[in-house]
Amino acid sequence: MKLSELLKDDSTEENIQRLLYSGLDYDGSSAGAIMVLGSRKACDYRVPEAARLYSEGRAPVMLLSGGKVQETSLGEMPEWESMERAAVTLGVPREKIITERESMNTADNFMYSEVLLREILPEGGKIILVTTAYHMRRALLMANKMLPKYGFIPCPVQKGSATKENWYKTEKGRLTVLDEWRKLSYYIRVGIFEDTEI
Repeated sequence: MKLSELLKDDSTEENIQRLLYSGLDYDGSSAGAIMVLGSRKACDYRVPEAARLYSEGRAPVMLLSGGKVQETSLGEMPEWESMERAAVTLGVPREKIITERESMNTADNFMYSEVLLREILPEGGKIILVTTAYHMRRALLMANKMLPKYGFIPCPVQKGSATKENWYKTEKGRLTVLDEWRKLSYYIRVGIFEDTEI
């Protein structure tokens, strides 16, 4: 089924599950880099997963992308800084961390990271993409659209109130996934993403 066809249907629990979570589990592959997208809670949710991948030898370097100043569990600071602090605390050597410090949203993450990726990966290189589970479909579509010279391996983090196991159990979880549904619908409608099979 095409993404656009699914988005024309009602946002039922089954359709949301397919849109945001189906077919996106991490397959255990190794890559040339791990890329972590910033958020207010990225240092708590996303970075520990990326640090685990690094410690298991899945990739030799980590790119942390996010310039927005947010109130994180480590204090008010840019996303990249909170993520870097968390990664170092979790055992990732600072010299193995690259920080992208300008991005304010998901599209920016990839736009501003391109020049950094070119320095560490050849064309066709693989990147493990780490973000929160509900955000992965949109992030992966954006990555493939903006950085088509690389291959992205999804590694969704199943933590928080909108994982594939719990999003329907709370109002917060439902509101989060419905917001993602609306964003994906808009991006497809205006042609930001390629229509793809899911």
